[in-house]
Amino acid sequence: MNILITEDAKETREALKNIIKYSIDENATVLEAQNGEEALNIIKTNVVDILLTDIMMPTMDGFELIKNIKDDNSMNHIFIAAITGLSGEEQIKKVFSCGADYYISKPIQQDDIIARLKLIHRLVSKDEANAPEFIRDSFNPFVDSIMTNHYTIFTILQENDLYQIIHHLVALHPDTNKFKLKDFITLLLKSYESLENYFDGAFEIMLETSIDAIYLSCTNLNFINAVKQYESTIPSVYETIYMLNSMTIKIPTKDV
Repeated sequence: MNILITEDAKETREALKNIIKYSIDENATVLEAQNGEEALNIIKTNVVDILLTDIMMPTMDGFELIKNIKDDNSMNHIFIAAITGLSGEEQIKKVFSCGADYYISKPIQQDDIIARLKLIHRLVSKDEANAPEFIRDSFNPFVDSIMTNHYTIFTILQENDLYQIIHHLVALHPDTNKFKLKDFITLLLKSYESLENYFDGAFEIMLETSIDAIYLSCTNLNFINAVKQYESTIPSVYETIYMLNSMTIKIPTKDV
């Protein structure tokens, strides 16, 4: 896995590099550039799988860099995560409209960035392994069409966000009697309600869909521990897998 960090602040590059090496993938090759022009030169002479880029940089900013990559068929496979202090709906729309696949806000919080980079790394690794192609636009919160891709990340800020998962699953599997969707969502809601009194912030849930099953993955320890409180209520047809700092629940979509 080759990851390119494009950022004019050396301390930020070092922080991201250390997070990647110690928390994401110690075997990853991490490349560095100070601006978009340097990044393009690196991409032209190296295979790059993931680009983490700032937006406001000298010489060539992130907007121009992203557009150059997305306009070139030899480079547009690169997963681009914009890590930027830009805020506000119009600015974020601009980040996505120029071709970014993902948006991460500054200032960087270590736990948050680790969770997000783990998800990105996992998605790109699966993509490389001939997994079904995912529609990268689904990460864009300003796209209104129903997400029918194989990988979808939901940012959970409040209970209502969990109902977006229901909407997504129903869209993918209209014949919902094939699996216990109600039981599954009840588990999520109970888990969320049990942690909201002491947990202030957002967490993310990633859904992966296949022909036979749906996989829910989360790297937030607070939510994982909350799910464990209700593990005995998870129907036996589900499979819960706990890994280091992460959890996956497999929900079959066919009658078992």
